[in-house]
Amino acid sequence: MRRFAIIATPLFAALFALCPGLPGQAVGVAPQPGSRPRPVSYHGMVPGVTPVSELLRRMGRPAHEGAWYAWKMLYAAKEQAGQFDAFHIFGDREKGRIGTIEAVTIPGGFESAGKIRDRLGEPEFELVLPGGQRLLDYSLQGVRFTLSAESRTIGAAYFPHGYRRVPPGGRKLVDLGLLRQGPQPRPLAPPAVNLLAGAFEIDISPVEPGWLKSKYEVRDPLKARCAVFVRGGLKVAIVGADLFGLLKSEVDPIEARLRRLGVSHLMLAMSHNHAAPDTIGIYGSYPEDYVGYLQERIVAGVGKALGRLAPVKELLVGSDELSLAGARVGGLFRNARNPGIVDPQLAVVQARGQDGKAIVNIIHFACHVEGLEKGPKEISADFPGYMCDELRRRTGAPAVFLNGAIGGMVSGDTRERSHEEARKAGLRLAAEASRILGFAVPSASAAFEFRRSRFEAPVTNARLLLFGKRHQGRRVFHRGRATTELFHARLGDAEFLTVPGELLPELSFELLEKMKGYPRMIVGLCNDQLGYIIPAGDFRKDAYEESMSVGPAIGSIVRRRGLELLNRGNE
Repeated sequence: MRRFAIIATPLFAALFALCPGLPGQAVGVAPQPGSRPRPVSYHGMVPGVTPVSELLRRMGRPAHEGAWYAWKMLYAAKEQAGQFDAFHIFGDREKGRIGTIEAVTIPGGFESAGKIRDRLGEPEFELVLPGGQRLLDYSLQGVRFTLSAESRTIGAAYFPHGYRRVPPGGRKLVDLGLLRQGPQPRPLAPPAVNLLAGAFEIDISPVEPGWLKSKYEVRDPLKARCAVFVRGGLKVAIVGADLFGLLKSEVDPIEARLRRLGVSHLMLAMSHNHAAPDTIGIYGSYPEDYVGYLQERIVAGVGKALGRLAPVKELLVGSDELSLAGARVGGLFRNARNPGIVDPQLAVVQARGQDGKAIVNIIHFACHVEGLEKGPKEISADFPGYMCDELRRRTGAPAVFLNGAIGGMVSGDTRERSHEEARKAGLRLAAEASRILGFAVPSASAAFEFRRSRFEAPVTNARLLLFGKRHQGRRVFHRGRATTELFHARLGDAEFLTVPGELLPELSFELLEKMKGYPRMIVGLCNDQLGYIIPAGDFRKDAYEESMSVGPAIGSIVRRRGLELLNRGNE
């Protein structure tokens, strides 16, 4: 480990140090005043009301407990060996109250979609996923159910009731059931790929004590994992980096330098690693020298990948849904803002050379990278680092991690925030990716296409406007607007749509609905970080995610621009 001890001198942290209360379905909220009693509950306990003391009286001591966003207690699920019901506590461990419950244990009378509808009526919102799993959302009644492809109830999320999530007139159904998922037929005659690919991973950890204005140590290295794909004049670099984030004004110079190497487009996908330095400066001082070093290292890494270009014999593609039992992907990820609303897909693309060996793996799923306590006291790549290292060991090739629609606090579901839990999650994800590679098929398409759409987003968040003034020359706001961009790309059957921040999954589902590829990937924090991208109808006053968003218009703009790109690409 590299250890550095320096004087802490926070410059801008005070602006974001105090986060207001979290309304809606988030932990820490009481039911809406005057709302009707809940028709379904977990043993009569009411999120936002029932104290921890009552939980302990009824349930006894938990099988496990530990710190996450809030204190977390796990109880063994009835009739489901090895699975757990999760209670998230608001306030003090001893004197607080239940915030949300995500349960594998299903209440009597709600064991199927038909029984749920008989008891509660039509849901306020229904989501059908490509693999057949579905979500029935009864926000006003404080419960959401997840169901298997056979319409059997496999999870229930309970949260403070009396709040509507979908506004009147909003969509009540998003059906992705016709999209391809899971094992697919092998094409009879896969086309010639006619591609070159190369890959390289490079260490991007800080190396100088003066770069960060805090005490830190490098426990395990941060990396930029670089892949380059080439056909004719189209030369695309796809980089997955263990970074908290960079602004577009810091990514553009990287792309400009890569153009001098012949690279026509850069997709820099940042994992949003909270155990990496704050390279935006949103919580403290801006590490300008370290950011300059990052830019140099990423250019060097892509250059090394260019030097390793080799003909691609085939592209293997595959994706599958992980189980939503317990209204979450148990042990991996959950939604802390709107429990139960997560995209459980894990997707893989592998380029193989003429010798049949892997050149590079691309791995995609959606989860905040914050499985460790907030850094950067101890710098680490967190669970993606463990996952990518294990996949490289299994396949012999670098693994590039692309994060997804992580907004709405799609975050970890590990037992606690520790290196051991992060390691377990990373190894499990590597095993799932390997399982999918086991049934992945050669791409039936030889497509290699790239489109980009630049646009402006109005910035109405006074905090971010002040941030822009304090950091002039970095985040440039023109008359209260931020210029950013989306990309739409095809690599064989695989289809990518990038977004410049943390998109809430509700919006991602509406974009995935229009994507034709296999697999389909929404890539978050790509070439920019505009914070949370929230549906206008779910934009809440004084909530944390809203305090880290440019404003309520960004969600609608990204959705519209994304659909325009997809429509052009699918003509």
